Amino acid sequence: MLSTSQITFREKTLADPHEAEESPRRTERETLLQARIKDLKLHLQGTPLERHIQQLYTELEAKGISFRPECYLSDQWGCPSGVPVIGLPFYLADPRLHTLEAELGGDAETESDILMYLRHEAGHAFNYAYRLYDTEEWRKVFGDYSKPYQDDYKPRPFSRKYVVHISGWYAQKHPDEDFAETFAVWLTPGMDWGKRYLGWAALKKLQYVDEVIRRIGRTPPAVQLADRDLDVEQMEETVSDHYRQRQLEERVELKLREHLDHDLLGLFEPADAPSAASAETLVRAERQALIQSVTRYSGVNRAVIVALVDHLLERTAALRLTVQLDKTREYLTKLTSLVTALAMNYLYTDHFFEVD
Repeated sequence: MLSTSQITFREKTLADPHEAEESPRRTERETLLQARIKDLKLHLQGTPLERHIQQLYTELEAKGISFRPECYLSDQWGCPSGVPVIGLPFYLADPRLHTLEAELGGDAETESDILMYLRHEAGHAFNYAYRLYDTEEWRKVFGDYSKPYQDDYKPRPFSRKYVVHISGWYAQKHPDEDFAETFAVWLTPGMDWGKRYLGWAALKKLQYVDEVIRRIGRTPPAVQLADRDLDVEQMEETVSDHYRQRQLEERVELKLREHLDHDLLGLFEPADAPSAASAETLVRAERQALIQSVTRYSGVNRAVIVALVDHLLERTAALRLTVQLDKTREYLTKLTSLVTALAMNYLYTDHFFEVD
């Protein structure tokens, strides 16, 4: 948690390109925002991503896999369905864009995150390359590959039937994701998965991956397509438009009105409290950490948690609530507990609270 000296007020909004005179850094930022993504001539060669991809290939080789999935820059992480290639977000190829992702996207990947995602996507690519999902053996372990995807899947937190890799209990989203997550855990260097998942139902999935790799890891893949989904060279939109569209797609409208005001009034101090600082400033400073933590451990859609936290932030400001500086940790603990409780209620009932 942040100390009181670290609490800062930081707005994360798209800048207006028509603002008055800017600093050189601000001007560079605006130029980047208004550039078409295809015109930035982004590439993997010579970037840290190239090193990460090579590490992935090294890990595959060390585990007895000759297959090397082709990687390319796209709008997001992913593999086109049935095609054994890996798309990486374009913003990871440029430090300036990575900074913008942290500001406007809200959650820029660390080096550790990138490697986790690469291992996950390699799982998809391996599945597609050898058409494992078409086999009866695969279906018995992971389920029906043709099962429809559901963005608002309801995970069972701490279920022992699935491995834990990407946050949000992602293996529970779909059988294809279950395999990709299992493959990623199996591939992770230094992971003693036999010991880590001892007593878990997920262990049989890891054992399946291990056995399959022993059988086919050195054989040529059945599918060698390299059809890309959306290549960075085809992205006509500007950087600014990319983030505006993402915000629209991820936006969730919550009609909470003033129903949580009572909880906030009990959590923070009143507006006229002596020697107090703004509670809004504290919530804003902890906003991103709060969203990440609750999303990770609840499994609730990140967009829903973002909307909830932003509503609490808005109401905290409207009520002009305050905090005592020597009780910062206490406020943050209570706020995290409140958001987590609301998230879990939403997970199991589709509502944050009952009105009637």
